[in-house]
Amino acid sequence: MQANLGEHRFGWMAIGFGTSMTDSDMVIMWPNQDGFVTLSQRAARGHSQPYVVPNPPRVATKYLPLSAQTSTNTSLAFTIAPNGQTVQRLIWAIATTRPPSAAADASLTQHVASGAISLNLTREYSGGTLGGAVPTSPPGSGGTYLPPFPTQTSGSGLPEFELPALLPYQKALMAHAILSGIGFLIVLPTGALIGRWARTFTTSWFKAHWIVQAGLGIPIVFTGWFMAVVGIIKKEGRHFDDTHKVVGLVLIGAYTLQLLLGVHIHMFKPPKRPSPPSAKGDNIVQLVSTSNRPLLNYVHALLGLTIIALSFYQVWTGINVEWEIATGRGAAPPITMKFWIAWAAILPAFYLLGLALLPKQLRQERKLTQGKSRNSDAVPLKSGPNGPKKSIRGLKISNPVPAEEDEWKRDDGMDQHNGYEVMSEEGHAAHSLQPVQFARAL
Repeated sequence: MQANLGEHRFGWMAIGFGTSMTDSDMVIMWPNQDGFVTLSQRAARGHSQPYVVPNPPRVATKYLPLSAQTSTNTSLAFTIAPNGQTVQRLIWAIATTRPPSAAADASLTQHVASGAISLNLTREYSGGTLGGAVPTSPPGSGGTYLPPFPTQTSGSGLPEFELPALLPYQKALMAHAILSGIGFLIVLPTGALIGRWARTFTTSWFKAHWIVQAGLGIPIVFTGWFMAVVGIIKKEGRHFDDTHKVVGLVLIGAYTLQLLLGVHIHMFKPPKRPSPPSAKGDNIVQLVSTSNRPLLNYVHALLGLTIIALSFYQVWTGINVEWEIATGRGAAPPITMKFWIAWAAILPAFYLLGLALLPKQLRQERKLTQGKSRNSDAVPLKSGPNGPKKSIRGLKISNPVPAEEDEWKRDDGMDQHNGYEVMSEEGHAAHSLQPVQFARAL
């Protein structure tokens, strides 16, 4: 096996005996920094991380006389017993990221190029040496090959390795990374900031919150998740076999629950009960404890913050772990991690500043509730001592209604909130009507 990649760009090479990764016997080799060559025989269930085969059907052995590496070229050789077929169907792959250790079971990054070839063993080989990549001194013992790695690349005008075009599954996974990052780290936090900041300044805050969280969030987030599924299927990989995939499933489920909670809270509001008068000295604990906000409102807020926090962790693993595995192109662009760090500092700061508006929000809600309890469902009645009978939307009052300065009370009919008697059709049937100052409209 030979690659036009030198010491600084070479990762690993592999040859597989078959026509696809699935169930092919593979020989994977890579050089290490100390000059040791690793040979690992593996197999794969699909386009996924190959696993080590402890007892392969044919054992491969490193062939050090034809294994070497220069600043521009890498050659790795092995021998293996023939299988009796004169035409060998082979697959090959190459990566630009070196495995983290010399162990045969070391984790491999995704290859950047791969293909299939046929090798006719009936023809005579006349190519001579492999591109001059033959050791300049006798091969050493054990697993070490010569020449040793130079400390730096010498010369100039070295050929530049051009990465091949992205494979279909790699395009899908990159689309997933971009869309999910935008959705979970930009769109959803922006909607949360709108809900935190704008509600104390405008009554239109909910419309903006809904447009961002659902109108923009649903197509971006669910498309990003769908592209991850497509990428795994095209790669013939496994679902939910690592932390990133499991957390992704949790996030998409939590986001769906958050949407349903938002719809429920908006559509099914419990009846408001009057709040006690506010005082300027009320602290945040008193304001929250006397608030009429239902418990689900607090659950909705806490779940939203949990989703955002988990999204930061998820994007971090995507940048630092999944990108290299999925693309085989080394580490993610440095700008991605710089943005992550900056946004992880800016977003919480903006939200915490917005919490300073919470007392103002709760006082506004209390005033609104108090105004509704006084004005929304009470109808003042005025009449002289000998006034006519009054009928209000089905409630007939047969006795004269006193003037406003008179106050008639019934012991068992006092409204504890406003100090006035509240009459109902049920009360009218059970008791003889007494003059009242206010009658509640039906």
